[in-house]
Amino acid sequence: MNPPDLSIFPALNEARSFTGAARRLGVAHTTVSRKLKELEAHYGTLLAERRDDGVVLTPEGERLLETARRIEVELAGLERDIASRDHRLTGHIKLTTVDALAWLYMPVLARFRAQHPEIDILLEIGAELRNLSRREAEVALRATTAPDDHLFGREIGKLHFYPYVRADRPVDAAHLPWIEYGDRDCSQPAARWLRKTHPMVRPQASVPTPLAMFRAVEAGLGAGLVPAALADASPGLVCLSDVPAFSIAIWLLTPMELRQTARIRALFEAFSKGVNE
Repeated sequence: MNPPDLSIFPALNEARSFTGAARRLGVAHTTVSRKLKELEAHYGTLLAERRDDGVVLTPEGERLLETARRIEVELAGLERDIASRDHRLTGHIKLTTVDALAWLYMPVLARFRAQHPEIDILLEIGAELRNLSRREAEVALRATTAPDDHLFGREIGKLHFYPYVRADRPVDAAHLPWIEYGDRDCSQPAARWLRKTHPMVRPQASVPTPLAMFRAVEAGLGAGLVPAALADASPGLVCLSDVPAFSIAIWLLTPMELRQTARIRALFEAFSKGVNE
């Protein structure tokens, strides 16, 4: 039994199926099944059960899951510790973010690549937050009011959300169709503002991200709370208030072990200069 065999347990626990676990691990589902049988034979006990709602780990399987996660974190820490000794401005940086921040900060990434052509940027854009501690990414660009305290980070700006509507729509806020957020970072402050400001309004559409909200409002789907950094670039939108509905800080984050790595330091320096340098 090799330590990598234990990687099937986090995958099975998250996917709850052999096919899903295999997809996460990049192997055939028969490989996952075979490894599980080998581990069960090694330990002489049942480690996972097939049920109507999917594959469920037994108590013994749960213990191996904890061990697998601990090994995964320790190996990732070892890799980061080794990488942190690299002082050369070469290699690659895997950066995870959401669509609106990628849109706004693309000029920074372009400037960074021009200054450091031997550093490749692997940009991953999605609503799901990648785990930096598990090395799913090296740097995260996030809009958050509560960055992880175990990460090294720097606040590089803020998103100020204002109510906007397309210029050819009526500006009577009480009679406008409103769009709400389904995203976890924006949904609660946006809902609080709408309940307080327009308590009789019921949103008629929902979008997941600020960039989607911007496009929805611009297309005429309704009124919504859009970051001014996006909306002010569109002459077809009208702002309905001089006061922001809410604001969210923008953070650049990396594991503590990587903060002294040359390529990470260079990226932080590039972001600290802002978008319009």
